[in-house]
Amino acid sequence: MFDELLKLVQNNAGAAITNNPQIPNEHNEAAVQDASSSITDVLGSHLSSGGGGLSGVLSLLKGGGGDLASNPIVSQIIQQFSGKLQNNYGVDGDAAQSTASSLIPQVLGQLANKTNDAGDSSFDIQSILHSLGGADGKFDMSDALNLFHGGNNNAESGEGILGKLTGLFGGAK
Repeated sequence: MFDELLKLVQNNAGAAITNNPQIPNEHNEAAVQDASSSITDVLGSHLSSGGGGLSGVLSLLKGGGGDLASNPIVSQIIQQFSGKLQNNYGVDGDAAQSTASSLIPQVLGQLANKTNDAGDSSFDIQSILHSLGGADGKFDMSDALNLFHGGNNNAESGEGILGKLTGLFGGAK
């Protein structure tokens, strides 16, 4: 999964990284790796955090949530990558933000498209969750329960899918 993500970032790095005069050419490959690692780091942290993290990542990978640039997970990835551009390569703040804001949503949009394309086996939800699943690399029953209960294994909290369904059908929240 990580190699495929790196290729996806490389394929989209043209204007944002490769042709960016703020990023010296000798650092293009490292900047591409920083973009890729920002994506995996933030998605992985959301998966391991419990709460709505899993449902947020699943929604993102399924292409949900409308405008990617306004998605809080995408915003967090943009901020992380922007910080790496500033700290590692001396890119000024505005240019780093602009670079990250143009590249990250584009890559994540394509990742979602590839994940949902039955004819493209380069990415699938199962392998992504397995790869990002934290230290043990496993997506297990507690992860599934977090999806349904909003991270606290309490359906009555109103969080998660079960809580939303309860509210939808007139049950108490």
